[in-house]
Amino acid sequence: MTVLAAFPVDDWQFWAVTALAIGAVWLVAAPFLPKRGKKSSSCPGCPSGNAAEKAPREKRVDLTIAGKRVKP
Repeated sequence: MTVLAAFPVDDWQFWAVTALAIGAVWLVAAPFLPKRGKKSSSCPGCPSGNAAEKAPREKRVDLTIAGKRVKP
């Protein structure tokens, strides 16, 4: 018996479940696939092209040693 003869290709439920399985694989794999968008010239190496416009600010926090605040 061949493998293709074992599949019920004439059954509508086979095709419905196959379509759902392909859709589920696409939803799981899509975040890991590279995007095919147009890149901006401001930052050609960046995926969004906007990263070169403004650098994020450093978050400053107070330093505490033995429960007392210390200015860095």
